[in-house]
Amino acid sequence: MKRIAAALLMALALPLSSRAELQPVRVLSISNAQQLLVELDGQGRAVRLACLQAPRRSQTPWSTRASVAINALVKVGDQALFELRSRDVYGRLVGRLLIDGEDLGAALIRQGAVVAWDGFLGRCDDLDYSVLETEAASAELGVWSAQPPLERPWDVMEREGGGEP
Repeated sequence: MKRIAAALLMALALPLSSRAELQPVRVLSISNAQQLLVELDGQGRAVRLACLQAPRRSQTPWSTRASVAINALVKVGDQALFELRSRDVYGRLVGRLLIDGEDLGAALIRQGAVVAWDGFLGRCDDLDYSVLETEAASAELGVWSAQPPLERPWDVMEREGGGEP
């Protein structure tokens, strides 16, 4: 209950335009470092975190480390707030997920678990994800410590013939 109250207080601190889009959800499962299943309005819905890309499965050990990172930040059963930014061709809702008032995507980027990506659906220009990525890269956190440097996940996706982003 404290988590819901904290999240609602954070929602009140957001600009009015963002506040109107926040919806309470419950985490049902974590698919990978960029996709979760949440209960929204009594239905299970796939949520794709906006404006970021996790390492592809073939990018080991980084894809595994990204999954470990998201599982450390969010648990099945957690209450959260969801900010819808778009819908994609795979039927997923695309947006931000706030866990205890903290943007899950920003936390993953800050750790270097995932990379900022404005090439996906959803508004990204109002988020500081690229700044967070630059800070993580400067500190050589997560994927930014890879030697040789990790290939961008969307380049891997294109080379491997597509697949769900």
